[in-house]
Order: sequence, then C-alpha cells, then structure tokens
Amino acid sequence: MSEPTSTTRRSCLLFVPIAGGVLLLLIAAVLMLYLGIKHLSSSREDNPGMPVEVVRVTPTAFISPTPPPGCETIIDSGNVQVTVPLPTSLTVSDESFAVAPIMPDQMGWTYPAAGSGSPTWICGTVVNYVLGLEPTTENEALLANLRPGDEIKLDLSNGTVLLFRFVERREAAANDPGVFAQFHPRLTLILEMDDDSWQVATADYVAETEPVQPPPSGTEAQPGQPVRVGDAQVTVARGHIESAGEGQPAGTMYYLVEFSVENVGTAPLNANGFAMQLQDGVGNQYALSPAASDAGEHGSLSGEIASGATVEGTAGYVVPDALAGPTLVWTFTPQPGSELHASVSIPYEAGGGEEPGYQAEVNITDAFLNSGGDLLIIEGEISNVGDAPLTVELNDISLTSSGGTGSLRVAAPPLPWTVQPGQTQVIELQYEKPAAPTALLALLGYSFEIQGLQ
Repeated sequence: MSEPTSTTRRSCLLFVPIAGGVLLLLIAAVLMLYLGIKHLSSSREDNPGMPVEVVRVTPTAFISPTPPPGCETIIDSGNVQVTVPLPTSLTVSDESFAVAPIMPDQMGWTYPAAGSGSPTWICGTVVNYVLGLEPTTENEALLANLRPGDEIKLDLSNGTVLLFRFVERREAAANDPGVFAQFHPRLTLILEMDDDSWQVATADYVAETEPVQPPPSGTEAQPGQPVRVGDAQVTVARGHIESAGEGQPAGTMYYLVEFSVENVGTAPLNANGFAMQLQDGVGNQYALSPAASDAGEHGSLSGEIASGATVEGTAGYVVPDALAGPTLVWTFTPQPGSELHASVSIPYEAGGGEEPGYQAEVNITDAFLNSGGDLLIIEGEISNVGDAPLTVELNDISLTSSGGTGSLRVAAPPLPWTVQPGQTQVIELQYEKPAAPTALLALLGYSFEIQGLQ
C-alpha cells in the first residue's frame, strides 16, 4: 500500500509546478494584450511626441494633393484679380498623367527625389506652361516618339482643356532661362539627362475647350431615344454599375453607359474624337475611364465609323460607391470643341446595384510626430457596421501630400486587417514624416487632412 501512496504524491508534486507555469503564462498573455490595447488607444496627452491636427474632410475615395504654398497664380489688372487655374493632367500620345505643382528653389528646377512619378508643373508658368518629367527611359522614349503635329492636351482645374501641337525637340543646358520664357503661348516639356543637360520638347498652343455643360433639367433625352448630333446619331441602351477593377481606389465602383452610334453623314466619323462625360445628381462630373470602358459589354469605342454604319460601345467611369442620384446625365460630344452635344438622363437609384455586405466607419483618434520628429503616427478605429467580414489591405490606405506619396513604415496590427460584422479594430499607422505642412490620409473612402507637419 505504501508504493501507490508515494506515486500519487510524486504526481501531485509534478502537477503543481506545471499548473502554476500555465497560470503564469496566461497572466502574462493577458497583461501583454492589455498593454498593447492601452498603447494603441492612448490619448494625445499621453503621447511623448508632437501632436498634429486631424480634420476629417469627406467620405470620398478621391485624393487631391495640396499645392505647395505660393503656387497660386493671380493676374492683377487694375481693380480686377483673377486666379489662374492649375494644370491637373497631361495627355501625350494617348497616355494621361496626373500633374503635381512644384515650386523650384533658387538653384532652379530638378525632378524631386521623392516624386511620385507624375509630371511636375513649374508654378507660375501660365503662358508657356513648363512641365518637368521624371527622368526615366519610358519618358525619354515618349518624347523621342513625338512627331510634328502630334496633339498634346493639358487639363486645368476649372475643367478647361488646352490643346497644343508638337513642334520640335532639342537639347538645352539645365535651367536655361529661355526654357521658362513667358512670351508665347505654348507647352514645354523638360526631361533631365545624365550629362546635366535637358531634353526640351515644345508644342504650340492651338485652342481650348470649356467643359461640357448639360442643358437644363427636363430637356435631356431618355435611354432608348436616338439623338442626332451632327452626323452622329447616338442612342443610350442603359446604364449600370460594376465592381471596380484591380488597382482602383477603395470606395469606388464602375458606372458603365452602353450606347450605339450611327453615322448618318457621308464621311467617316472618327470615334477617337468623341467626348463623353457623366454628371451625377449633385453636379459632380466624371471623366471617361478607358479601364472602366473596357469592362463594359462592348468596350471602348475607337477608330473610324463608315457612312451608314452603326457601332456599339461602352463609356465607363470610376465613381464613388455613394454615387448621388436620382438621375445621371450623360453628355456626348462628337468632337473636341464642338458646341453640338447630346444629353441623356439616366435614372439611377443610389444603392440599387450589388452592395458589399460590409459597411465601414473610420475614425482617426490621434495623430502626432514621434519624439525624433521623423515619423508621423496615426491612430484610429475601423468599425464594420455591415453583415459581412471587412478586409482592409495595403491598397485601401494612402497618405499623400505635395511632397509625394507617403512611405508606410509600420501598420499595427500587421496588414491585412479583417473586421468581423459588429466589431471594431483599433489601428496604428506609422509613416515617414511628409515633406509638406499638410497631408491627406485616405482610408476605405474616408479622407482626413493632417495639418501642422512643418
């Protein structure tokens, strides 16, 4: 009887330290979890760094980098002051690029090391628009392939489109004052070369077209109703929404207009010259998107339309998920600069398409610079108020400023984040400090302006 008693006592002695160790591990895990949550949700008063101001802008998926201070150009004529619109996009050889304004320093212009790859417009050049391209082999080939007479477009912030014709390409010394001369209306593209010289491409000004304004409500055609515009007779079959393609901003979708065009004239029609614009129920206007158009039933329309022929096409647009109705106005213009246009009113019920099961609410609770002043730390919460899991990936988040796109150092917890229905995820983002006084954080279609960075 003594041996079983000894075995039982030994088992008990072994069980006590094992159970105690497990208990200590559980206590440590709970303590670490508590400290982690406390760190992420700590208030601004507890932060050792420099606080910055966060302003929620609007729940939108579109980002517009802030122009650098002093970039606004005002023309003063007596008692009248006119603010000149800024360039927003450049189109060369059917390739479109967003344009970022830049203030050159006293040493002259050079493409910024932290540039986003977009062309930079030299602030103040409003007669001879001077734009600098990123020094890449692709941009070098872009200039090399230009031929005299090729069309180049420059879109301005007020909707005006300036048209230029390529004239010549030459080499010039870096920061040659003649490149920036403002005597003649033209467009100048500059590209830095390895030998401290510039490739300079110039294009003469041709004309400008104002943004198309649809006629007053009540005068638009309806889907299925043919409308003749010059030698083109256009008919809208329907409008519908589809999920946005890969690489599109979070919180956006495609709106697609399926239409047909009949050439009722005697000469061929050039479909490449068609201008098609979409306007929502509150007046927001959307430019044609080739990627969205290709996602439609018929795809983008291009090439010539023979006399008597009818072709079908899709006009696609990248629009926010919260697209405003109850009607959308689609405007068709047969050629740039033409005063002839057709407007079609398309009924649209907001939320009438296929909706994702999740609905996100984003709140930024704190933003500050670390004690070293080189990191911007942003803290916030993402709530899923829908009925399906919400997944947040890297391309759903961006930080932009006039200095370019922000570099994300740390995301806590690590991406991707999955938020279950009814749950809230506490988050922290750490970016390299932007080289600008203001930055814009976009997260799941919500935008927050972060001020006081300089």
